[in-house]
Amino acid sequence: MLLYFMKRILLHDDYKLMTCNKVVIYFFYTLKMKDIKICLVSDTVYDVNGVSRFIQDIAKEAIKYEKDFSVISSTKKNHYEDIPNIYNLKPIFARKMPFYNSLDLVFPNFFKIKSKIKELNPDLLHISTPGTVGLCALISAKLLSIPVVGIYHTDFPSYLYKNTKSKFVKYLTIKFLKFFYSGYKAIFSRSKEYIQIIEEQLGFQKENIHILKAGINITSFDKSFKDDSIWDTYEINRNSFKVLYVGRVSVEKNVDKLIRYWRKANFINCELILVGDVEFDIGFEDKKNSNIKLLGRKQKEDLSKLYASSDCFIFPSTTDTLGQVVLEAMSSGLPVIVTNKGGPKTFVNEDFGYIIGMNSSKDMKKAIKELSFKDEVYYEKSKMAYEYMRDKSISHSFLDFWEKNEKIISEF
Repeated sequence: MLLYFMKRILLHDDYKLMTCNKVVIYFFYTLKMKDIKICLVSDTVYDVNGVSRFIQDIAKEAIKYEKDFSVISSTKKNHYEDIPNIYNLKPIFARKMPFYNSLDLVFPNFFKIKSKIKELNPDLLHISTPGTVGLCALISAKLLSIPVVGIYHTDFPSYLYKNTKSKFVKYLTIKFLKFFYSGYKAIFSRSKEYIQIIEEQLGFQKENIHILKAGINITSFDKSFKDDSIWDTYEINRNSFKVLYVGRVSVEKNVDKLIRYWRKANFINCELILVGDVEFDIGFEDKKNSNIKLLGRKQKEDLSKLYASSDCFIFPSTTDTLGQVVLEAMSSGLPVIVTNKGGPKTFVNEDFGYIIGMNSSKDMKKAIKELSFKDEVYYEKSKMAYEYMRDKSISHSFLDFWEKNEKIISEF
């Protein structure tokens, strides 16, 4: 047991930072670990978004900690990395999802999904998304008598309302979600902000709602990746103040407002760097000479360098349940600007960022202007952001996730 415990400590991605108390706590956690099997099913695993990266990361953590954890999805997309405990079952049909073009709407093979779940025989089935793949998993779980829990990754009612401006569409979405989650034993929320929404919209009791502890791969997103030469690749001035956004360049993320406010502010020697798939007409022709730069989709070390080489990060979304990209930015040493609605405001404070309203450009302009001085206040916020993320590793998140699932299973 002692040798096993020491192996676990050495595998821990920030074991050098562990205090004596943490080592003791971790030792007793190791002693009480049980052999359980968990399968997670998601419509989005190989997409370029925070949910996909989180699922990929916890799948790798499961391998590292020798846990029986599997992921099932169904997509025609490929991934640059083979993760052996992720099973991608080829769909019958796939097309771009309306209002969410970076995702595919797939018609999965129900029998393949059911067969795979039966083969894996999990003690608990996690359904991460209420899409067609998730629905197949839900039906399969009922047929196979496997208990189901879920993760509330995305605020779909708000997303669809932002795209359609229809209260009726929002109402129907809430009704569908309430039906979809009605048989779940428990649900995980990405932040405290959404606990009340889950209670009210989905009808869950508070004791059946668990916080999914925030965590990212802090070794992949770190200020050590800073490399100003990367801007030469995109013909961007190394000396300008760079405000970074990472995510889908879409209306429901409020990027249209961000661009409108940016143009109105007339910043001097500042550039807005947009990284991600563009899903609406930006509305300018001379992209080369504009102070708004569209870099498209980026992954792996390119993305890590863009984070660490920028000056601050802005996230205008009001509908994200967590905002993993905000954590990645902070882990890269960037002060952050987030909105006063949504998940990010639950962990961002004035020590390392700004919480602003999106009803006017005033707050955004003030925050960026103050940061652009790059004075003592700026560097203190940068330092505090980086330090805040030191104990927010994906290992911490995974171990917390696993322990909470053990507890849920023990209560059956």
